[in-house]
Amino acid sequence: MLRALLGGFALLCLCSAFALAQEPGVPETQAETQAPPKSGHAHPPGATTPHEHPPAKPDAPAQPQLPAAQEATPPAHVHTPEQAAAPEHDQEAQTPDAAVVQALLGLTLAFALALVLFARRSGISGGTVPHRPGSNLLEWPVVGKLLRWRHFPTLLVAPTLVVFLFIVLAGLFGEQNTSNPAILLTWILWWPAVIFTFLLLGRIWCTACPFGTIGDLAQRIFTFGLRPPRIFRNMWWRLGLFLALTWATTLWALDRWPLGTALLGLSLTAGAVALAVVYEKRTFCRYVCPLGGIFGLYAMEAPVRIGVKDQHICQHDCAGKNCAEACAWFEFASTLDRNAECNLCLECVRACPHHNIVVQTQAPATDLALFQPHRKSLDEAATVAAVLGVALLQTMVMLNAWEGWEARIGGFFHLSPGPILYTAIFLTLGLAVPVLLVALISYVGLRGTAARGDIFHAFRTYAYAFLPLGLGLHAAHNFHHLFGESGALWLGLKQALAQYTGWGSPVTTAAAASFGPNALFVLQWLALVGGLYLAYRVAVAVARRNASPPASAFRAVLPILLFAVAYTLLNILILSAPMAHRH
Repeated sequence: MLRALLGGFALLCLCSAFALAQEPGVPETQAETQAPPKSGHAHPPGATTPHEHPPAKPDAPAQPQLPAAQEATPPAHVHTPEQAAAPEHDQEAQTPDAAVVQALLGLTLAFALALVLFARRSGISGGTVPHRPGSNLLEWPVVGKLLRWRHFPTLLVAPTLVVFLFIVLAGLFGEQNTSNPAILLTWILWWPAVIFTFLLLGRIWCTACPFGTIGDLAQRIFTFGLRPPRIFRNMWWRLGLFLALTWATTLWALDRWPLGTALLGLSLTAGAVALAVVYEKRTFCRYVCPLGGIFGLYAMEAPVRIGVKDQHICQHDCAGKNCAEACAWFEFASTLDRNAECNLCLECVRACPHHNIVVQTQAPATDLALFQPHRKSLDEAATVAAVLGVALLQTMVMLNAWEGWEARIGGFFHLSPGPILYTAIFLTLGLAVPVLLVALISYVGLRGTAARGDIFHAFRTYAYAFLPLGLGLHAAHNFHHLFGESGALWLGLKQALAQYTGWGSPVTTAAAASFGPNALFVLQWLALVGGLYLAYRVAVAVARRNASPPASAFRAVLPILLFAVAYTLLNILILSAPMAHRH
């Protein structure tokens, strides 16, 4: 029954998406004459966008650009009266039709009700959740040869390293505006696209990451080769650095400041090199990288993972443990039970003399539901909650209404818009509130089953069920950049090609959106509903294993599901509101 329901629901969604995607785009002549967007791609010479820095005066020596948070320029999220009075493009064309929003809200409620009724009628019987591994990708004729090829990591690393060097050079020496290729490639293409790699292939991006690659090169030249200290072996470091990085990106407008983007990349590279020189293997990637924490958690939703064919061979017939020696992430293939600590470099596959390691497919989010309970920790649970808050806050900041909301909050607490107010909002809505909410809802679910444990135990146990919600919003948010702003990407790259090489002609037209607002909104809605469904699946799996008595598992799932529905509906409303292009 559930399969039939979901199948019909998916068919309805696809039909709706196809119908809505037929909306007409902006004619080329209209794109040439309409007012330039706030992204600044078509501003006249000398003009600046709300987050661009004015050029130096011709008769004065060029001065280094200052971050937007310094006193010379207000913070990125604060607009001056002059900026507020600047002409804006037609916001009506940037929002989906009200009928589309209402229809998708109704479909979401119907889908959520179906999940609740199905869970209630089925009873969610307790017990362990069976694991059904799929096929082994190494046995596929072409794919298997490619994955076993010893130069496969180089195939991933080489292009990303070249693009990274180009981004750094463009950010350091190019024009300091939002049309700089460093901004376009980093914040419209790379950051949105990399999120989707975790949905498909886990942490394979970490194999291609230029930061770790440059650290590897430095390590080959010289390293002390020390073992990483135990103080590194938790996620608190990565959570703190991730929050600091997200806070700085918004406050200092790094996503609209080419020099800041280049310096950010160089800073992460310097950290990777420093730790590679002091410690062995990829200590930076495994324990310190500010993006590694959320990337590892997101990878647990991927439909592919490393496994072994026969545990007996690993435990009794293999004396060398070649896979552990080859792994740069301090893992042993035989005990690897989730994707969070695996970057799919496949060095273990090439090193295994018994050909006992597989790259197998699995259902999405299987790792979240099935990995061993002893791996659950408070730092990971806090990171999951922070993902919910940060993803929501970063989406709200992009709304045209955000400045008014921020001003009202500041007025209530007698604070003017600025770094102090934004920091307080960030720590409250991005960390404190989601941690408390997730912990409280998890505890309510635990108490509903009469199982023993305090709120910390409930938080560690059930927090993983909330992660698909954060990833769903993160993906929906980045659909806006990847598809809504990709027109600016191609026009900006064309402009850079004409400027730096003389090929082609300068761009004089404004960038048009690649997707119409209705089609883009349907894509975002599909990401949100997909996160809702995966959250339900993980909550059911965790409750079946931990509820006591088993028949009470539904009472553990219900509060999580109700929160998931409310979070999804809120995100649908937020994404339907007028949203400014940032680039």
